[in-house]
Amino acid sequence: MGSAVKGAVEPAGWLKRNRRALLAVLVLLPATLGIMFANQWLGYFEEWPSRPVPAAAGETIEYGNARWSIETSDRVLGDSAAGRERNLPAGSDLLVVTVAVDPTGTGPDGKTDLCSARLEESGRQEATRTWSNTGPISLDGPGPERTSCSSTLTTPYTFDAQFVVPADAGKASSLSVSIVVVEALPDYASLALD
Repeated sequence: MGSAVKGAVEPAGWLKRNRRALLAVLVLLPATLGIMFANQWLGYFEEWPSRPVPAAAGETIEYGNARWSIETSDRVLGDSAAGRERNLPAGSDLLVVTVAVDPTGTGPDGKTDLCSARLEESGRQEATRTWSNTGPISLDGPGPERTSCSSTLTTPYTFDAQFVVPADAGKASSLSVSIVVVEALPDYASLALD
């Protein structure tokens, strides 16, 4: 009665005989998963604006197929007559940034760069805040001629990026306009405001 059943495998014996294979699995599995996830993350960051090309206030920067600079920036306080005229939400301001673009070339499709503009606030103790270009804000009379980049203009032009921001934005921090051109990713232009 005390003898083992013929063909039965003792767990300790099986582990001992297969320890090299198990050690290889323990080493190779995490390494394989790490390589797979690293490739995914690297691909993600190559398609996302993750490397700023900074320009100080008043500087012109070469980025993509153009030269970029900030011409002016104007703040319309939400509680001012002009802010009420534009129906700005309570506690917010309108920041209008005129961006100068000097196309220096064209992309592979023969057109000048299309871009997106965002306003970024940094230097706060809290997390960085960003705002998208809202496009034209309703005005009495004609609005800005352009509120974003043009894919057809090959001569210098300007556009007005408009951002509705909290009233405290930029008061104890610095603001910059981020210009993103898809063909130049992961680099993006970061133009500091005064």
